[in-house]
Amino acid sequence: MIGLDTNAIIDLFKGKNEIKRILNKTEEPLVATQMSYLELQFGLNPEERTHQMEEKYYDEFFKTVMMLELTNHACKKAAEIHWRLKKKGAMIGKFDCIIAGMLLINGVNKIITKNKKDFEKIAGISVIEY
Repeated sequence: MIGLDTNAIIDLFKGKNEIKRILNKTEEPLVATQMSYLELQFGLNPEERTHQMEEKYYDEFFKTVMMLELTNHACKKAAEIHWRLKKKGAMIGKFDCIIAGMLLINGVNKIITKNKKDFEKIAGISVIEY
């Protein structure tokens, strides 16, 4: 399985060719996280018509891929990632720590993202950059 980072999902919505090319080459099943869904929702103003259309797209998209839920175990893994990186002086965003934690505890060790510089710092995750 391969995880999709939030930016990959946004670029799919936007119809970006770079992400389409990567996905066309991918034979493994794709997964997304509940944290990406939350991150997307934070970016949508429910009063804006264009954001309402975008929200419908995301709701449909998340029905088509396996969605990993945030569990206590994933929370602990995310915190472990956060503290390990903080100790090294290599901090990344907490959303990225959570997404990585959710992927890793579910046996997913690859992520498709534009955010290589952050995810490559996380042990156990291989980055597929586009």
